Amino acid sequence: MQVTALAEALMGSRRADGAISLQDLKIRLSRAGLEEFARAVASLKQRRALKNQNGPDGDDKRPWF
Repeated sequence: MQVTALAEALMGSRRADGAISLQDLKIRLSRAGLEEFARAVASLKQRRALKNQNGPDGDDKRPWF
């Protein structure tokens, strides 16, 4: 049951270009009662926002890693 809810949340939050909206995914997971996953997505979204503020990492120089 939870696997189905997770899959539906993932598919429902995909945009036309195939990217997944983290904000939409967090909302859908929360509505489905998957709070732990919703908190994990919120944390991922926050980390991504911090990375964008700090600029690119040095890891971008080595895309094969």
